[in-house]
Amino acid sequence: MSSERPQHQTAAAEMTISRLEDLIGYHLRRASVFDLQGAAAALEPANTRTVPMSVLLSIVEAPGISSAEICRALGMQRANIVSILAELEERGFFLRETDAADQRIQRLFPSRRGQEEAARWLGLITKHERNMLCRLSLDEQMELRRLLAKIWQEDGPQQS
Repeated sequence: MSSERPQHQTAAAEMTISRLEDLIGYHLRRASVFDLQGAAAALEPANTRTVPMSVLLSIVEAPGISSAEICRALGMQRANIVSILAELEERGFFLRETDAADQRIQRLFPSRRGQEEAARWLGLITKHERNMLCRLSLDEQMELRRLLAKIWQEDGPQQS
């Protein structure tokens, strides 16, 4: 029995792939999977993932931010941040303070340990991105960032 595929199946598979490769979304998904797998591997030594890293960086870069503000900035559902904040707080990465003007709001401030870990995590993810984008020039990397932001940012009317 031959291990070769029948010609008609190969041609059909190539046609499907060719059609997929015409779709921007296909390339975005492939690039996203490639990035997320690499990011997960890069952050594994720090025992964290990309979303907790993003939350901690938000706290470090904007001391006093609230969880609702983090959710808006990162495009997260409020229900999803509760367990992430619990994990980061358990690791001693930030402190909560009640807002003086509104007792219902908790302001989040990074601890020294949180600042140090955020810097370490950012270094790990930056190294991953450098490796992932090494085939692009710096100008191409800036253009890619600009184009991707233009797709997902909601600052203008959508055309159909």
